[in-house]
Parts: sequence; structure tokens; C-alpha cells
Amino acid sequence: MKEFLLLPEFQLLAWTLALFVVGACRPQLAPRRLACAAAIGATLVLAGTFIAPLTLGVGQYFHGLYAVDGLSIFFKQFFLVTLIVVLWMAAEFAETLTGSRHEFLLLPSLTTVGLLLLASATDFTLMFVALELVTISFYVLVACQRDRVAALEAGVKYLIIGALSTGFLVYGIAFLYGNTGSTAFRAILETLAAGPLNPSLLFALTLIMVGLCFKIAAVPFHVWVPDVYQGAPTPVTAFLAVGSKAAGFVVLLRLVDFDGFSHPALVPYTGSLLTVLAGLTVVLGTFAALPQRNLKRLLGYSSIGHAGFILMALSCHTPRGVNAVLIYLVSYLFAGLLAFFLITVVARQVRGEELADFSGLSRRSPLAAFGLAVAFVSMAGIPPLLGFAGKLGVLAAAWEEHKYVLVGLGLVAATVGLYYYLSIVRYMYWNEPADGAEPVRLSGRAKLLVWTLTAAVVVFGVYQMPIATAVNQVLLARNW
Repeated sequence: MKEFLLLPEFQLLAWTLALFVVGACRPQLAPRRLACAAAIGATLVLAGTFIAPLTLGVGQYFHGLYAVDGLSIFFKQFFLVTLIVVLWMAAEFAETLTGSRHEFLLLPSLTTVGLLLLASATDFTLMFVALELVTISFYVLVACQRDRVAALEAGVKYLIIGALSTGFLVYGIAFLYGNTGSTAFRAILETLAAGPLNPSLLFALTLIMVGLCFKIAAVPFHVWVPDVYQGAPTPVTAFLAVGSKAAGFVVLLRLVDFDGFSHPALVPYTGSLLTVLAGLTVVLGTFAALPQRNLKRLLGYSSIGHAGFILMALSCHTPRGVNAVLIYLVSYLFAGLLAFFLITVVARQVRGEELADFSGLSRRSPLAAFGLAVAFVSMAGIPPLLGFAGKLGVLAAAWEEHKYVLVGLGLVAATVGLYYYLSIVRYMYWNEPADGAEPVRLSGRAKLLVWTLTAAVVVFGVYQMPIATAVNQVLLARNW
């Protein structure tokens, strides 16, 4: 019981349910106060993740369903940081909602409970339950603006695609269980090592990979991203782009590099499959972003391109590849959340999300323009910002494994990305604001978050020791 009480999932769930009760009993409670209370709870849980491993010890619990190791701790902290920023963002956005404000502010915490479980899942049963908790919460969040047709359309599309991906995942798990007699990652790996591979196993693996590729929006399973990202509330879009995408990658890391399918006989198959997916994803996501004029839609396509870069590193099956995956995710965490937060604040005041609406932003709000410029320059991979370290690590890992075609595609994609990211900067700094445009004002809380995220992008780009230390703890879990 003592171990159970120390689990961050239980702590966050208890805090969230308590806030749901408070919100139901006090409907007049200001959204900002509720969001602040949820963020305080998430911060306390985040602090607990630094001491829980010392109390519980590294290992597997609950009959091998739940792991406490470097990989799980890294991603729990990743998801909790994402939640704190999304709650901050949601508090700014909640004023535009006509109803269900409390549910909109608290559902991200419930989603994060599923993400935390997913980070520690070492069994397909727990992995599936955690994924569904995340997905069902997102169904509600995406369509929470019931008075907007675009939000309802995005919700329906996400529901259909989510159900389809769940079907692939369930069939894959069923086939795998029929072949191995287990749903535990380690037991499956031992079964694979004991006997020859058969086509049914490869078919099961393919179905599972397809289901997960829907979650990370890899080509050709990306069709839902632009419309859902554009139609969903901006804080939800940020959560989808950062948190949900990282959730798919933590499962893939568990399966192809740490447990499950890391058997040497399967590495060539998974490596080839991921290589093809990486090439298609990085090219289509990057080039499809070029003609976009809606910022959220543009970031939706660019997030597909970023997923391609991460898949490129994942396909290497090496320590350097895993290192590159984690650093890239951290770089996208800070830059992506900074960009989406400022879009949330600015779009609410200029009443638009088109590129033209951000013309002359440097004259209307120098801090907002500076923060967006830092975020986009980092995502473009320009030194010395953190995004440069992420892209360089991916390309170095692919080059080391002689994946020269992927390196070439990555260089082309990075060059094309420079064009549309710097085009946004040009709109903000070189274009004149529209006639009669009023200044864009940031609250004190918004300024604090902008400076914090901007500093993280710059400082961690120059001084990467804290990130390198965290990544090394993850690599120790694999015992490379």
C-alpha cells in the first residue's frame, strides 16, 4: 500500500478528482484559480518524481505491469512539465469558452494520468488501457467548443481515426498473444528468443506499429493532423503536438529498443520499417507545410516533419539514436509549447490565427514577437538554440548507421523548414501591422512563462549538461 501511495499517477488522479468536486460545488470559481490549483498539484507530483525512485527502487511492480526506470522517470517528468504549461495556456484560453470551463481546465490532468501510466507500462494490457484513457480524454478536449463547427468537425475526425488506430492495435495485440501466450514485454522477448520467427508474428508486429503510427502522425497515417490541429482549441493542439506525440514515442522506445521487439532477429525488420516511415514522414510533413497560411495548420504539418526526424533516429537501434530521440523531444517540448502559448495569447487579441494577423507583431508586442522568433528559429534547427542540437543528433545517428539517404532527406527537409519558419519571422518583423491595429498586451503571468520557456530554449542549447545527464539515466535502463 505504501508503494501504491507513492505512485505519481495515483497522486495526480486524487488531486484531479478533488478539483472536479470543488469545481462542481463552486461553479462560480474563477477558471484561473482552478487552473492554478491544478498546476500546483502537477508541480508537487513533478517534484515527487525526483524522490520516488529512491523510495521505491528501480524495478518492475504489480506483477511486471509497471516499471520504475530511467525511461519512465524521464517521460513522467516530460509529461508533467507539458501539463503545467498547458494548464497555464488553458487558463488564458478559458475566458473565450461559453461553458464547461472547469472540465476544460481539469481534463488535461486526467489525460496526463494516462500518459504517466504509459511511461511505465511494460505490458500490452496496461499500455492499451493507458492509451485509451489518453485518447478518450482528447476526444472531449478537441470538441469542447460545441458552438464552433470547426471544433466539432475536428472532434469527429479525431474520434474516427482514433477508433481505427485502436482497432489495429487490438488486433495486433491479439495476434501477438496467440503466438506467444503473453502480453508482457519481457515475456514476449523471451519467447521470441526461444524459437524461430514466423509470418504471424511479423503480421502482429506490423499491426501494432500501424496503430502507434496513427498516434505519432507518421505518413501515411497523418491525414487527421491538419484539420484536428486547426479546429481544436490551441491549448489542446499544443497538448496533442507535444504530449500525445511523445506518448507514441515512449511506447515505440519500449518496444523496439528496450523490451518487447528488441530481439536481434527483429531489429532488421523494425529498422527497415521505421526507415521507410521516417523518409516518407519527414518529406511530406516538411513540404506540405510550405503553402499553409494558418499558423496552427502550418505547425500541424511541421509536427509531422518533426516526427519524421525522431523516427529517423529511432530506426538506428543504437544508443546514439535513443539519445537523439530524447534530446529532440526535449527541444520540441520547449520550443513547441512556447510557440503555441504565444499563439494562444496573441490570437485571442488579434482574433485570428492567419499569418497576416501576425504582421508587424514586433511593433505591437516586442516580447511576443521575440518569443515566437526564438521558438521558430529553434524548430528550424539554427544554432546555438536547442533545436540545433536535436537535429544534429538525429543526422549524426543516421550517418553513423550509414543511412545516407535519410541524412540527405533530413538536410533537404531542414533547409525547406528554414523557409517557412523564417517566413513567419519576416511577417512579424518586416511587415507593417494592419491599420488601426492595437497593441498586444501580455499579463504578468504570461510574461513570466514566455521568459522561462525562451530561456530554456537558449540556455539548454548552449549548456546541455542537465539534459545529457537525464538522457544518460535513460540509457542505463537499457544497459547498452
